Amino acid sequence: MTTSVFVYGTLKPDLRYYFVAQQGGEFVKEEGFLEGFDLYHLEPENYPALVRGRGKVYGWLYTYTDIERALVYLDELEGLHLNPPEYERIEVEARPSGKKVWVYLFLNQERLTVDTAFKLEGGVWLPSDAATGHLPKGIA
Repeated sequence: MTTSVFVYGTLKPDLRYYFVAQQGGEFVKEEGFLEGFDLYHLEPENYPALVRGRGKVYGWLYTYTDIERALVYLDELEGLHLNPPEYERIEVEARPSGKKVWVYLFLNQERLTVDTAFKLEGGVWLPSDAATGHLPKGIA
């Protein structure tokens, strides 16, 4: 059974929704990455979108003691209950550990074609600075 979630955006430590990850219960965190995915920054929403691609995406693996409890909170945050949903949860293999992890994949491909979706070539997402309007480093 998969007990880990790969996070790449607002759920990362010290970011906007890290508290939601914590509400899911106790977990151990470790750095990792995914291969075969691309990462985008979306404005004005100021959040990331992970899609299948050719790159690497860097983030954190959270291994929970009670994954079912954690997924209740995380699925709610990612809007899996919406119709249509913005994300879907899929199982993938994280590197370098080789662990099977859950990850949230962005579904709205059309959203990525507008001029407020920025591909992050470095595979690392950080929020834009609302005070200055500067976008994250690495935006292509």
